[in-house]
Amino acid sequence: MRFYIITAFITIAALIISISFRFDFWNQRDLPYDDEQIGLKDQIVINFSHVVAENTPKGLAASKFAELINEKSNGNMIVHIYPNGILYNDKNELAALKDGDIQMIAPTFSKLTEELPSWQVLDLPFLFENNEQVYEVLHGPLSEQLLKELESIHIHGLTFWHNGFKQMAAKNGPLLETSDFIGLTMRSMPSKVLIKQTQLLHAEPIVTSFNDLYASIQNDTIASQENTISNIYSKGYYRMHPHITQSNHGILAYSVLMNEDFWNSLTKQQQQIITESINELQRWQHDEAVKLNAENLQQLQRSGQAQLYTLTEAQRNEWKEVLQPIYQYYERQISKNYLKQLREELSEVK
Repeated sequence: MRFYIITAFITIAALIISISFRFDFWNQRDLPYDDEQIGLKDQIVINFSHVVAENTPKGLAASKFAELINEKSNGNMIVHIYPNGILYNDKNELAALKDGDIQMIAPTFSKLTEELPSWQVLDLPFLFENNEQVYEVLHGPLSEQLLKELESIHIHGLTFWHNGFKQMAAKNGPLLETSDFIGLTMRSMPSKVLIKQTQLLHAEPIVTSFNDLYASIQNDTIASQENTISNIYSKGYYRMHPHITQSNHGILAYSVLMNEDFWNSLTKQQQQIITESINELQRWQHDEAVKLNAENLQQLQRSGQAQLYTLTEAQRNEWKEVLQPIYQYYERQISKNYLKQLREELSEVK
């Protein structure tokens, strides 16, 4: 019995030695380096969450930004895009950014007005007359001041992105005369200026997130809304709010934000890559937004499911007159200087 046990141990030992030599376990040389793994542990990943479709001005800009970052960093920095609120919605994305659960978001600037009331200057109606004015203001001295205010809430601001001019859409008929708004439920973002705008039109503001808007329209909680053509088309709102007034009464833009701690953790070179990518994207993003809104307008016209209206000069002047108190409200309650500066910057653009 003892003989068999010793024989078994010798056999097992021989097998172990044979296998070890076969797989070169005794070789002390370094293993060959896998080129595909080089630098992966040092790769910077930026998770970018937003709430709109990929084929919208913000969605396209996010994808283009990811391409530029990958190209300029030689693949050492990667941006993962999470569209349509699949990761965070516009109710919780700001909190997620502050907590560091996400590195980057691009909410509408109106969503920041609860914490930064002065940002409501961009919500004031009938100040912008054309897209070039929008571009210059969103990338001018005023925008730099607004982005700097983000430091007070520990967020790093990168830039503003344009979506387009806002239009009015309704379920049961066109909104042309100011009397057409009386008693209507209207979706509003949390900006006090936008809520005030709705109230001055004698409509009832319903503060609703972008993600909940579709369901709110379906269950008849909301009978009208202000939105850009690109959002109205891409989300299919025109099927439920088919009466669209091309009012161009305000703008919708996004503030592109990054978690402050994450930004500070980056090297100067990595920060420069992000800044260069953002700067390179500015004009392209703006022009793409203008182009996409024009294309979506044509698609709406061809769809046969929407009726489009344009304000006459008299109707437009009536809207302006009814909304006039909103400027005094902003100056008295928020900031006289910002409104003055905005008007000065607008006057410099032809």
